[in-house]
Amino acid sequence: MAATTKVAPWTTDYVMARLAPSAQAAAASCTGAGAPGYGTTCGTQWYIESWDGTSGIGQQMNALEVIQANLIEFVTSPLTSGTGGTSQGNPNAGAGTAAALPVGYSIDKGDKAGAGILTLLFGGGSLAAAAWAMF
Repeated sequence: MAATTKVAPWTTDYVMARLAPSAQAAAASCTGAGAPGYGTTCGTQWYIESWDGTSGIGQQMNALEVIQANLIEFVTSPLTSGTGGTSQGNPNAGAGTAAALPVGYSIDKGDKAGAGILTLLFGGGSLAAAAWAMF
């Protein structure tokens, strides 16, 4: 949500009005006793304004993310061609350029056949795994 404020500045008031209280609630949930030697831990039920007894990396990362999101105002917006960006576009996505290949290497029929076989193996394996998971 915070990143949205950089690409759509008109959303800043709406987004920040929700992120700031969420960060305060997350900080209030970070009062739990962690494992010995690991300090404080955070909970997931931010609405109770204290530690809820749960702990783990997910809870820690959620609290960190929402607290850190409030620092978005100190980050510059992504560059565009009008604001100093210098990347050159390529509508062919690099196709047809020899510079992408190592010097002295060219793609031949064997390379294409190998790529096709690997695609079939991985695609078939993915489909088989999905079918196994459904049944």
